[in-house]
Amino acid sequence: MDMQLEKVQVLELKNRERLTVNLVENVEHFSSSEVVLKTATGKLKIGGSNLRLEDLSKQNGGIVISGKVDTMSFADIRDKRSFFKDILK
Repeated sequence: MDMQLEKVQVLELKNRERLTVNLVENVEHFSSSEVVLKTATGKLKIGGSNLRLEDLSKQNGGIVISGKVDTMSFADIRDKRSFFKDILK
């Protein structure tokens, strides 16, 4: 089986109050108004109010955040060397 097919990221948001995310590699920033996660598919920035970490599983990379979720945005994580590869092409 293709390894890429096994890594499917799932985000589940219930009533803008409970967010579940898998494939989380690192919590880069956490406050009551903003969370930044490094995931296997890129960075995920979550904005809101009264955000709380309800559950974190290092074993399967799952996280549950509760509070009022107002925004979610994604950014690809680029290899730092790829910038120079692009310039030198």
